[in-house]
Amino acid sequence: MGMFYQNGAVALLEGLPMEEGGHHSITDFIAQVEDGYTQKAHNCWIAALLYVITLVVSGHQFWMNNHASVRM
Repeated sequence: MGMFYQNGAVALLEGLPMEEGGHHSITDFIAQVEDGYTQKAHNCWIAALLYVITLVVSGHQFWMNNHASVRM
């Protein structure tokens, strides 16, 4: 999902943190949308990294438990 936020997918515009009525010009609105997309993309990449770390730790524990049970 971080890839879609990074590319600025229009379908994800509703999920961006934006102020209501605080836009005085179209350039202010575009700047706020781009900042929102960047923030959301970073959050998604961080979450994906945490999922990968959890997967690696879980896989290592699974391997260690199987390895220990085979020795007995």
